[in-house]
Amino acid sequence: MRQQTLHLVSHLARWCQVREDLLYAFEKSLESGLSEPMNSFVQQLLTRIHGGMETNKALQLLADTTDDEHFRDLITALRFNFNYRGHLAQFLDHMEMQLYKLEEETVQRRISSARDRKLGWMITGLGPLIFLFRMITDQTTRQLMLETFTGKVVLVISCICFLVAAACMYIVQKRLA
Repeated sequence: MRQQTLHLVSHLARWCQVREDLLYAFEKSLESGLSEPMNSFVQQLLTRIHGGMETNKALQLLADTTDDEHFRDLITALRFNFNYRGHLAQFLDHMEMQLYKLEEETVQRRISSARDRKLGWMITGLGPLIFLFRMITDQTTRQLMLETFTGKVVLVISCICFLVAAACMYIVQKRLA
């Protein structure tokens, strides 16, 4: 929805430079080819306005069609601009620039998050690998961990802690996705 809002703002900004009329810009952006569900939203808006509904009320209903905060903010700002007769083309250019910056930051955060998740999995996986290396290469460690009661308890607790950490990382990763 964030991408579609950005495309809508881009279309509106370009058409308002041709003719500073919000309805004209919506009609032309619809003709330019918007993706679903944005295409349906704009179609409903134009149908309402052409059917005689007040533009402000139609814009309010448009804002209520989705929970996406960027889209709702855009429509609220358009309503304000429409009511107070602001410079529409300049406003849309500024809004487009802001949405592009937000999109860029979102992509950067997604890239950074992916890198951090990979690093977390690598660090979590290194613990057991180092332990196995130590068990294979050091006779004293192997005897301590496998032949004493305390060593076996520590080994079981370590395995449980590793599995809990891996499960927590997996759950957090799924929630973020």
